[in-house]
Amino acid sequence: MNIDSISSMPSIESYLVGVPSPVTTVRMTHLRAPTTIFFRHLPKTAGTSLITTLSNVFGDAHCHRFLGTGVDFGEVLDAGGELLSLVSGHVQLNVVEEGACGREFTVIREPIARLLSMRRFFEGLPESERNRLCLGNRVSVADLLTARNAETYGQVHNGLTRFFCGNTGFADPNNPDYWEGLPPTSAIDAADATLGRLAVGLTEDMPSTLRALGTILRVPYDLEIPVENATTDHDDDLSPQDLRALVEVNTADIALYHRARKRLVAAPALGHVVGADFDPRTLFDPQPGEHYAPPHIPGRQGFSTCEASPSALCWLGPEGRGRIHLAPSDRPLALSLVVYGVVPHYPMDDVTCTLDGRAWAREHRRGNNHSVFRLAPIPPHSGPVELAIKQPCSVTLSLVVPGSPDKRSLGVSLLRVICEAA
Repeated sequence: MNIDSISSMPSIESYLVGVPSPVTTVRMTHLRAPTTIFFRHLPKTAGTSLITTLSNVFGDAHCHRFLGTGVDFGEVLDAGGELLSLVSGHVQLNVVEEGACGREFTVIREPIARLLSMRRFFEGLPESERNRLCLGNRVSVADLLTARNAETYGQVHNGLTRFFCGNTGFADPNNPDYWEGLPPTSAIDAADATLGRLAVGLTEDMPSTLRALGTILRVPYDLEIPVENATTDHDDDLSPQDLRALVEVNTADIALYHRARKRLVAAPALGHVVGADFDPRTLFDPQPGEHYAPPHIPGRQGFSTCEASPSALCWLGPEGRGRIHLAPSDRPLALSLVVYGVVPHYPMDDVTCTLDGRAWAREHRRGNNHSVFRLAPIPPHSGPVELAIKQPCSVTLSLVVPGSPDKRSLGVSLLRVICEAA
C-alpha cells in the first residue's frame, strides 16, 4: 500500500455513533472455549467505557458488542470462532446462562446512583426513543416509577436482581410475575449466588476493578479507563420523597448490592501480571512487511474505540496519550506510525513518542491529510515494552463541526502501523 494514496478522510460527522437499540437475543446452551471472555454488561455501570478499555486490550476486530435487536447470540459466537476474544452486551442471565460463553465478569453500581444515571441517560435520548419508553422530555422520578414500558419497568424496579437471578418469570416481561413490585426471595438469593461466583467489579471503585481485571485477564500492563462519557449531576430537582420512592421499590437491589460489596471489600488487592504469565492476545506482535489498522492492534490503552469507517480511525483518549504494548521480540522492529490530525495544520511536529518512558527518535514525513512517523529501530526485547504517543493539544468537536452532538475533544488519531524489515 502506498501511504501517499490516502488522499482524503471522512468528515467528523461520519464518525458519530447513535444511541444503540436494546438487545434482544435467543437463549443458547452450547459452550464456548474457555479462552473467550464475556462481559455481562448491566446498563449504567460505566460499562461502555470499560468496553473501550477492553477493545483496546484485545483489538476491536476480536471483540463483539451486542447492540441491535434480533441478534442470535449463538450464531455470532460460532461465526467468531477462536478469533473472538471478548463478547459483551446487556444480556440477562435468563437469556444466556452463566458459563455459556467462557470466562465471565461484570460490574455493578449502587442501585440508586445507577437509576439517577439512567434518568439522565433517558433525558438525552431522541424524542422517538423517549416516546417508545413512555417517557416525556423531562424525566421525573415519578415518570420512571409509573412507566409501563417493559424495558423501562425492568430497569427501574430491581433491575440488578432481574439481570442476575436467572428467574424466567421475574426477568421475562411476557410473564405476569415480571410486573410484580418486588422479586420473590428465591430470585434475590439466586442473583446473590450468581454474583458470588462471578468476577465482579464496582463502578464506585474503578481503580480496584481495573486491577482485578488485569489479573483475571492476565494483562501485563496497567489498564486505564476513558472518562469522556462520564455522566454529570443534574438532580437538583430531586426531593426526599423522590429518593424514598426509589428506595422503596428497589429494596431487593439495595440489599443485593451491599451483600456483593461486602464480599468485594474483603477481597485482596490485585494488579497486572508481572513476568511471563501473560495472555499473548493482550500484546501487539507486528511482523515485517505487514500493515495494521487499529482494529487489528491489541495491547492498546488510552485510545478511543475505533470509528466505524473504512479508515478505522482510533483517536487518542481524553488523557492525550496512547500506549501500544509490544510483545517480546528476538529481532529489532522497524515501525512507522501513520497518524491523522483533527484539523488541517495540526501541530504534528509536536507529537512525541516514547519507549518505556524514554523519548524515542522518529523521522516525521507529512503526507496528504496525514503524517508518518518512522521510529528508530526498537532493539530485541525479552519482555513487553510500551510504545507511547502523546499529542500536544486537542480540539472540541463542536468547534470543528458546529452543532455536533459528539462532546469529545480530539487531537491525533492512529490510522495505521507499518512494520518493515529492520
